[in-house]
Amino acid sequence: MYTTSGSFSLGKLSGIPFRVHWSVVLIAVFFGASLAAQYGTVGAIVAIVAFLGSIVAHELAHALTARRYGVKTTAIQLWALGGVAQLDREAPTARAEGWIAVAGPLASFSIALVSGGAVIGALALDHRSVAVDIVGWLGLVNLILAVFNLLPGSPLDGGRVLKAWRWGRHGDKFRAAKEAGNAGKAVGFSIAGVGAVMLFNDMPGLMLIVTGVFIALSANAEIAATDLAQRLQGVRVRDLTWFGVAHASTDTDADTMLWQRSRLGGAGVVAVEQANGDLAGVVSEEQLLSLPVERRPFVALAALMTPFDRVAQADPDEELSAVLSRLNPSAPFVTVWREGKLLGVVPKAKLLSKLKATAAQS
Repeated sequence: MYTTSGSFSLGKLSGIPFRVHWSVVLIAVFFGASLAAQYGTVGAIVAIVAFLGSIVAHELAHALTARRYGVKTTAIQLWALGGVAQLDREAPTARAEGWIAVAGPLASFSIALVSGGAVIGALALDHRSVAVDIVGWLGLVNLILAVFNLLPGSPLDGGRVLKAWRWGRHGDKFRAAKEAGNAGKAVGFSIAGVGAVMLFNDMPGLMLIVTGVFIALSANAEIAATDLAQRLQGVRVRDLTWFGVAHASTDTDADTMLWQRSRLGGAGVVAVEQANGDLAGVVSEEQLLSLPVERRPFVALAALMTPFDRVAQADPDEELSAVLSRLNPSAPFVTVWREGKLLGVVPKAKLLSKLKATAAQS
């Protein structure tokens, strides 16, 4: 699922958009203050940057492995509790699921191994310095990161590995996902329990509690999403698509667009077109109506539009269940494409109606 709110872009890595959430700054400052006492201000900054770089390497490993199996990554995002590679669809096979999942921890293990080897080599040469200490710290942190991520429960990488293994054993990906989700709830509550015991004994366990509860809640959400996806089996994107979307220029104002509201049709959106004919983004009728009446003549569609890379995109023949993970909560509709051409839109109202009806099924 998209998590672009509160994030800023730092360009692309191997063609993949790279974003950082503002919460990373808070975490960097928090841990940097602690590290500064040990390594000095400059050393702490280097350590934090190296650590964030290792998280990026972890997520990039997921993304590049996914690419090998035909799964695209819409963005790599860093946030307070780590990073996430946002894949545009599920892995096609259990084998692909397993390799995509394990790629991240393998990258972290590799960084830990290289760092450990560098420290051993430096100590063998009797070379001791703050730089060596930082490299050793980076190796230890990456080792912990790899081991933690391999805990057998979703949404951790180990949960994906568990899902892949169970999927390969009995052939039911939905059942496998639910098994991994249930394991994730057990892992999450166990971590939170350990944190609570530590806190009760005057030890720093608050972060463990927060992390454990987050894992458990995320696992529960994945189980619910899997159940919904299972109920949507057989429903294709084209079944809900409104084919044909109106186009308007970037400088068209909101008032004019609302005056021409009939052009929006059942799609309830307009595609925003640049002067050279390229499509830039999409604006919904809800966005237009949310503007105060007095401002509408002065606000251009370019200022309102959501870029297409932040809106769910799908082929008309795709299963609807495979598209759900791509939905952007702030723009909950699906743009439908084929060979780079915009064919239509799955309107928000139609999508939510279908999801509501499906969720109500016993």
